[in-house]
Amino acid sequence: MRPILRGIDAACAIGAAIAAVSAGLLAVMLIAEVVVTSFFEWSQPWAVEYAIYLQCFVLFLGAGWTLRQGGHIRVAVLMQALPPALARLLDMLGTVFAIGVIGYATWALWGQWLRTWEFGSTSFYPMGTPIWIPQGLLTLGVTLLLLAFLARLARLVLREPPEVATGLTGGGVE
Repeated sequence: MRPILRGIDAACAIGAAIAAVSAGLLAVMLIAEVVVTSFFEWSQPWAVEYAIYLQCFVLFLGAGWTLRQGGHIRVAVLMQALPPALARLLDMLGTVFAIGVIGYATWALWGQWLRTWEFGSTSFYPMGTPIWIPQGLLTLGVTLLLLAFLARLARLVLREPPEVATGLTGGGVE
């Protein structure tokens, strides 16, 4: 089981790296757009389209890694006030609920991605990007989040810490 959990962690770390690169590209692209528009009164026709895609990549591809780091918002005050066994049970129930919601979203996104691929849909923006490309990365990000929640549940069942000790906040956002 532990090799599978490490594999999920590694996949989520790769997703986070792609999200970080996307954030950097988004910043460079938007700065270039502001400069070009301000000084040359010309807007890059692809800037809006790709800014939307990059924002989605930043949001979703890093979500699984953020969960493992304890960076998602949760009600830590309530968890700290409960006895450890009850807090763990509540954490497990919340994780199962999240798996249900994210699992449905993952299933729906994979179906949408397949339909987009089959129809050969392109964006309505001037670049005419094949939509399956950004949809694929969005679907991958949500899939990684689902895997991260499944790994979290497995760690809770195995009585292992669901978050890394040296996470973003040392154990969750309060």
